Amino acid sequence: MKEEISLMPKGDNAGLFIVVSIVMFVLATEYIVARRKGKKIFRFENTIANISMGIFDRIAGVFMVPIIFFFYHYLHEYFAIFKIPQTTEWFLVAVLVSDFVWYFYHKSGHRINLFWGSHIIHHQSEDYNYSVAFNLTPFQVFIRILFWTSMPIIGFSAEVVLGTHAVLGLYQFLLHTPLIPKLGILEEFMVTPSHHRVHHGSNTAYLDKNYGGIFIIWDRLFGTFQREEEEVKYGITMDINSRDFVTGVFHYYANLFYLMRQMPTLQGKLNVLFQGPDWVPATGELEHLPLYVEKGSYQYKNYSLIEKISIIGNIALVVVVLCTMSYKIADIPTYGLEVMTFFMLVTLVSIGRMVEKQSVIFIEIFKYGVVAAYILYSFL
Repeated sequence: MKEEISLMPKGDNAGLFIVVSIVMFVLATEYIVARRKGKKIFRFENTIANISMGIFDRIAGVFMVPIIFFFYHYLHEYFAIFKIPQTTEWFLVAVLVSDFVWYFYHKSGHRINLFWGSHIIHHQSEDYNYSVAFNLTPFQVFIRILFWTSMPIIGFSAEVVLGTHAVLGLYQFLLHTPLIPKLGILEEFMVTPSHHRVHHGSNTAYLDKNYGGIFIIWDRLFGTFQREEEEVKYGITMDINSRDFVTGVFHYYANLFYLMRQMPTLQGKLNVLFQGPDWVPATGELEHLPLYVEKGSYQYKNYSLIEKISIIGNIALVVVVLCTMSYKIADIPTYGLEVMTFFMLVTLVSIGRMVEKQSVIFIEIFKYGVVAAYILYSFL
């Protein structure tokens, strides 16, 4: 008899408290060490943009992880070729297999425009620090599923597949720092911070290099390996003239649509979607949205103490709501989950506008009006 599972989010997201605490500790430690070494690797609006995107990814994860688990579980229950035992030894094998899959998933995210639209966000920051590891979008999950369906079909359980995601995620997080030097012999077979700095470089020699997650051997095998030699210039080849949250999420897809409108044929429009970011049609360069500016020309803003406190306070508020929702999700009353999610997403929109020094008065009135209406509804 096949096991039945629920798609409803569970309260087992309580571990989020521990994860958030550890991540914040590591980030704070990096900030302090960088300050003491005189390295300016944090700029306010880049860091806020990175953290905002990470929160967005985690909000979506509360709902998407149970669905992904169900999908992998279904494939494993009904289509698995082998029944691989859940032992430590086989989990290590699963991590190796997952890392192999990661290489091709990651490479596709750079070489197919449709996929790059969800991954470019991770490369946008012109600063490089642990906050960059947060800079993810839940849209990548749909692409990830396409690649990892192979694992439950081979015979790895849903728990094991998601476990390998956690291992890869933690290892990748630890790579995102400029403070750790080259690591000797480990550079030959492991992905190190040095290798990953190269991956985040916009230098011509560094583009489309070092896709590996844990092991650099895949890059060596498939010809995409590059050592860190010249100083890394972080970010993408053309900067985005905004640090707004909504712009960060959707700008590349908006640009793809803009490019597709310039192609008269269906084949041309499909090429825009499925060729790489460096593809140029035979008719010549296409016009991009004016949002994109020459690298190094973005004008960073100065923020007053009140502005910084307001932005950071809103970030902290969203984190508290997210952790509370994750921990108490099974006890949240009717419509409470929807209202909390609405509150967090709208707050992220407000934060993005505050970073851009734009008014948020009407957005905030609307947000708290919805919250007040829900509280009133709860007492009726």
